[in-house]
Amino acid sequence: MTTDGWKSAVVTRASNLLGSPLWGELQTMRHSGCVPLAVAARNLLEARDQAHALVAEILVGESPPNRAGRWLWGLLREYAKKIPIPGEQVYEACAHALRIMGIYLCAVTGDLTRCECLADLAETTGKDKLEDVLTAGLDDWADKLAASTLSQKP
Repeated sequence: MTTDGWKSAVVTRASNLLGSPLWGELQTMRHSGCVPLAVAARNLLEARDQAHALVAEILVGESPPNRAGRWLWGLLREYAKKIPIPGEQVYEACAHALRIMGIYLCAVTGDLTRCECLADLAETTGKDKLEDVLTAGLDDWADKLAASTLSQKP
C-alpha cells in the first residue's frame, strides 16, 4: 500500500495537477502534515456521536433507582443512540474527505509513515478494505482538483 511505486504515482499525479511552480513550493514549505485535517475529521465524528448521545438522553431521561429499571434504562439508552439522525451521513462524508485530503498531502510531501489521516482511515475501514477506499478517495479528490484547475485556466 505505501510502497515506493504507489508514492511515486501520487507524487507524479500531484506534480502534473499542480504544475511545477506550485509543486516546488509545496515540497519546500514547512507544514504540520495532515494533523489539522485529522483533528477536524475526529471532531466531526465526535460531534456526530454527541448528537446521538443527546437524542438518547432526551428520549430515555434519567436512570431509575432500582436495579431492574437501570438495566432496562441502559438497554433503551443504547437503542436510542442507534436512532438515525437526519444528516448524520454528512458528518461521515466530510470526515472521510478531510482524511483523504490529509493522506494526499502526506503522500505528495513524502511523509506517509507519520500520516494520522491514513492511520485513522485504516482504523475505521479495516486494513482489508483500506486499499480500495483509499484508491477511490484519492482518485475522486484528484479528479476534483483537476476539474477545478481546468476551470480556472483562461
